[in-house]
This record gives sequence, C-alpha cells and structure tokens, in this order.
Amino acid sequence: MSSKHPDHIVLGAGFTGLLYATLSILKGETVHVYEKRNRAGGLIQSVRTPFGLVETAANGILNSYRLEALASELNLELIPANRESKKRYIWIGGVPKRIPISFFGALRVLYGAVATSAGIRGDESVFQWCKRVFGEEALKNVIEPGLSGIYAGDLRTMSAKLVLGKFISLDASLWKNVGAFLKERKNLPKVSKLRKGTVSFRGGLGELLNAMETRVKSSHGSEIFYSEAAPSLSLLRKKYPKSKITIAVGLESSLKILSSFDADFKRYERACRSVSVVTATRFGKKPLLGNKKGFGILFPPDSGFRARGVLLNSLIFEGRVVEGHNSETYIFGGALDEEISKLKESEIISLLEQDRKRIVSDGDEPLNHYVTVWKSALPVYDAALLEFNRELDRSLPENVAVEGNFRYGIGLSSILERAWSGTFER
Repeated sequence: MSSKHPDHIVLGAGFTGLLYATLSILKGETVHVYEKRNRAGGLIQSVRTPFGLVETAANGILNSYRLEALASELNLELIPANRESKKRYIWIGGVPKRIPISFFGALRVLYGAVATSAGIRGDESVFQWCKRVFGEEALKNVIEPGLSGIYAGDLRTMSAKLVLGKFISLDASLWKNVGAFLKERKNLPKVSKLRKGTVSFRGGLGELLNAMETRVKSSHGSEIFYSEAAPSLSLLRKKYPKSKITIAVGLESSLKILSSFDADFKRYERACRSVSVVTATRFGKKPLLGNKKGFGILFPPDSGFRARGVLLNSLIFEGRVVEGHNSETYIFGGALDEEISKLKESEIISLLEQDRKRIVSDGDEPLNHYVTVWKSALPVYDAALLEFNRELDRSLPENVAVEGNFRYGIGLSSILERAWSGTFER
C-alpha cells in the first residue's frame, strides 16, 4: 500500500468510483483508487466489433447541468439521442403500443394523480402503491413492465419508500408531490433543449469512463492500484486518519468491507442480495420494427417473452452500427428470472432469437451476437435494502461514505447527482 497520504481514498474503479475520484481531482484533491480487477470500468464497457458498438450495460445517461460540466472538464462531446427514439413501446395484446391502456384506464390514472393520496403507507410495496394510486390496468400494462425493466425487480417485494421516496415527500396527491419536487429543482441550471433526455458519447459510455480513468492517472499525487483488493476499513482509517474514504464497490463487496469493520452490518449480509442481469446484442440486416422508430420495447412479465425488454440501438444514437447493419440489445434476468444467468451463451442466443420471432418473423438471419452475463448486477430494492441504507445514514464513521446503485435512486444520473452534491454543494 502506498505510504503517501491522499486527500481521498476510493475503493472501486467502476463508474461510481471513477466519478468520485474525478470530482475530487477537479476540486484540487489527491486520490488513491483501489480496484480488485486488472481494469477499470466495472459493469460498463463499450466494445467495438466489426458490426458496430456494443454496450455491455447502460447505453446512455440522463443529461443534466452536472453531466454537461463534467463532460466539458474532460473535453468530451455529448451526443443526444435521435428525436425518433423518444417513442417507447410496451408489448400489449401481441403488438408494440405507445399508449398501452384504455380510455377508462387513462381516466383512472388521472383520478389517482389528482384525487388519491400518494403518501407511502408503512411498508407498502411498489406494487401496492401503484395499484392504489393508478389502478390495476396502468399497473399491469405500463408501470410493471417499466419499473421491473429498470430495476430488474419484482414490484411485489420492492420497497415504495426506497424506489419512490425521492419523489413522494408529502401526504398529498401525486400532482402536489410532483409539483413540490419540481419546485425544489426549478432553480437548477438547465441544459439545452437539443440535449435534453438521454445522451451518450461518440465512443459510447465507455468513453466517459476512459476519460475519467485517464484524468485520475494523470493527476499529480493520484494513483489507481489495479489487481489490488480493497484494504480493510480499519487499516485505512489507521494509516490515513485524515483521508476521507468512499466505498464505491458492489453491494456484496460493500457489506463485506463494512462487516469486517463493524459487526452490526453482518445481519445485512444475510438480508440484502443482488440479482443477475444478462445483456445480449444482436446484429442483423433488418430493423426489428420495420419502418417504426423508437427507443425500445418493454415486455410485461406475463407476456410470454423471456426478455425484459429490447433496445433499438441503431435508432437511438448515431454511429452505433456499420452502414447497412442493425443492432438490438435484449435484456434478460432480474428477480423474476434468476436462472438465465446459469445458461450457456448458445442457449441465451437461442432464447433471444425465439423472442425476436414473436415480434417479427421475417427470417432476418443474425450476423453476430455479443452476450454479457453479470452475476450480481443490481440489488433487490426491498425493505431489507431500505433498512441497510438507513443504517448507513446513521452509523457510518465521519469521513466515510458508501455509494453505488444500491443507495437511494438507481441510475448513473442519480449517482452523479449525489456525488456532485457531496463534492461541490455541501
């Protein structure tokens, strides 16, 4: 272990760890990053193939003034999603629909939004909350495929306070809660209308991680230690008493580090768990939806599809495929299908092709497949994880922080928001 005394020690060199390290450097601090693998990046990789770009995890990030500032500091160009990709589809009744509920279902949603209390009741699950506020049709046809696709979870066990608590602060209607949320954010700097929504980079999200890694490695007094397991928290605090420490590894690894430091965290090792996610990118000649444009399709759990959803890569960002080719990424796994991560790559590809033929049976032969299996990709957002987050809030020692996709709010943009606020807006 280096004997130098850095201002900030970061455990993990995935998106979260590199982000915290980069922001510290931009603040003028020195950073040491410990990464157990021989490479940085974690789940996120952008792989160039002869057919086009493959994103092994997220394919974009929600834009914000914070991301704009970070990209500017790293000399990166933000690429907005194509306008036609704003269309999202949900598979209902054997076809992809943009409006997957009936007129009466829409009325029920409107009534729930303005006349039903959206305050989260006790240990209410996301399923219970959505059914109470929006009604059964919207829950089944819109919210369940949407949220289960994002969180790879089962809405019946997902904690409403953990997943929705950021947006629901009042014991009032959803309309008033949304108004209060927007009011809090109205003074934040705005981004250009041309770059609103999901954005990426010329070389994919991996370009952002590569740029952050380079910035850390080239900053005087800062280092990344590869193939080196994270030192114990006790040892770090003893050796570097004045350094702040950010634990930016996965849920299981975070629990191991914390449990070895404080035995009270051991009970969460048994209670909190993660689920596997599989991404499979298919290159072919013909677009999945013919002349229809869009971002992708979500599949409700009872729709008969093994995939949770499919992203229409060729239509989202420019330059993602070699001319004349088409690219789609199918997402499998999660809490409702944990067995798929145990299958062989050939079996996963076979399932992908079966799902595709249910959408279009035009005989488009695949040119190539790229399959990635993440054994512990996303945490289960249940009551146990909520309590673990609360324990972190009240029990962490001074100058020690824990961050990752298991904290309050999933998604890269949420992690960026928390990291930026903790670094520059205290």
